[in-house]
Amino acid sequence: MKKGMCYTVAILLLFFTSAICGKGVEAYEINSEDENLTNSGNVSVEDDTEWSFIFYLAADNDQEAYADATIAQLLAGTTVEGTTKVDNHPQILVFIDRQSVPGTEVFEIKEGEILPLQSFLEQNSADKVILQDFATYALGLADNDNVAFIIKSEGLSWRGIGRDNTHDTDIDDQLMPVGDVAEALISAQDPATAKNVDLLVLEGSIMAFIEVVYELRDTAPILLATQSKIQPDGIPWQMVIEHLLGEDSTMTATELGIAITDNHLEYYSDKGNNGVPSFDTSINFAAMTVFDMSHISDVLTAHKIWAETTWLLFDEIYNILPHARDLSDVGGYGEITEFDYQFDIKTFMLEGLRLIAEAGLNFPELTKAVVDDFDGYLVALEKLIIYERSPVDGFKLHTTNGLSIWYPPTWNKYETRDESDEVFGSTMYYEDPDIGLDWVADSNWTEYLFEYFDRADANLAGNGPDGDEPPKPGVFRKIDEINN
Repeated sequence: MKKGMCYTVAILLLFFTSAICGKGVEAYEINSEDENLTNSGNVSVEDDTEWSFIFYLAADNDQEAYADATIAQLLAGTTVEGTTKVDNHPQILVFIDRQSVPGTEVFEIKEGEILPLQSFLEQNSADKVILQDFATYALGLADNDNVAFIIKSEGLSWRGIGRDNTHDTDIDDQLMPVGDVAEALISAQDPATAKNVDLLVLEGSIMAFIEVVYELRDTAPILLATQSKIQPDGIPWQMVIEHLLGEDSTMTATELGIAITDNHLEYYSDKGNNGVPSFDTSINFAAMTVFDMSHISDVLTAHKIWAETTWLLFDEIYNILPHARDLSDVGGYGEITEFDYQFDIKTFMLEGLRLIAEAGLNFPELTKAVVDDFDGYLVALEKLIIYERSPVDGFKLHTTNGLSIWYPPTWNKYETRDESDEVFGSTMYYEDPDIGLDWVADSNWTEYLFEYFDRADANLAGNGPDGDEPPKPGVFRKIDEINN
């Protein structure tokens, strides 16, 4: 996302600032010792609420204003017309790490007020230990049977989420790998006390990647993420709270995920990209997907069958696949990610089959791997993706069907370790052991990509200026063995 604050956010911040100022500076005093905490007392919640919302706002980056907008939404949602207190709203617990000031804060939002719970010296919100400690603490305070855990920060697809800019003065940026998110949340949950996360919401851009969903498969039964970008106002939590109170406070995790998706689309339906000219009002990026994580293993199996079936046909279809890939591009280069390559899985497969048929070719085994009524890839995806919406007028999202995959067009785009580090994450590569994606280890997608790079571009098949061929599978292991 671009740095900046829109007029709408500014109005919300006025509300948020007035709420904080009324508490006094002493309520937000940072302790002298890093691990000491101050507690303001027990958190209470009305008996008739069924949900606890836990927010992890990793805003020690240039999106701090976006986190403040979320807090303002929560404050507004727990009052009526800004004055009357709502006494039966969901329990709301918040962690925030800011860029503008040192230290991190934990507080409850109750009936339009901020009630401080903990204060710490500066922490690294990109550290899984910090996430785990807060999640453990917050789940221990959760008074309701249903828990939604929301991680809000800058999202960088398979590279991670939760960027921290200021914790380490020697490092400009730190990012929490998705695997660390999974480890932290799994460790924080206690089955013995039934304090588990029922709905995990990734309020960060471009996180609805198969690599991310697979990594988080054991964190929560329902996951909410977007193939697009999260706009400055973020998810409209005021609308979500009002929906929860007005419809049914006992709604399930799936029902709540669907409600959030609908509220999100409705909120941005007449705003374009937040309704501010400098933010390109002609484009509506409000897209969201609800995933049933119990079906991710079926998707993995279907993917492996499809990938192996496809690469055995590369000699005949390698000139067709680039076109199918480009037709499945989500957003267009620079419109959403500015540096990434993401393509909708379902669109890619359907366009691939269509273009193959147009070329007068027929491969029954490939068609079966994609659309078989029992174990085809699209059948598995339909079970995983239980709800998905994107704007009708969002022409940059016309290919979206709920789930993306990282599909660089050439070997040079796959191997990113030698690229400029001006954009955070550009020196990270897909098989980076520090990222440790389970998808890389468990699927055959990297093998598919190597086979694809070996055929898709004649310049990469020994005919280029230097006669170079792309590395074959296992080359990184061999390089590491030589270096060590």
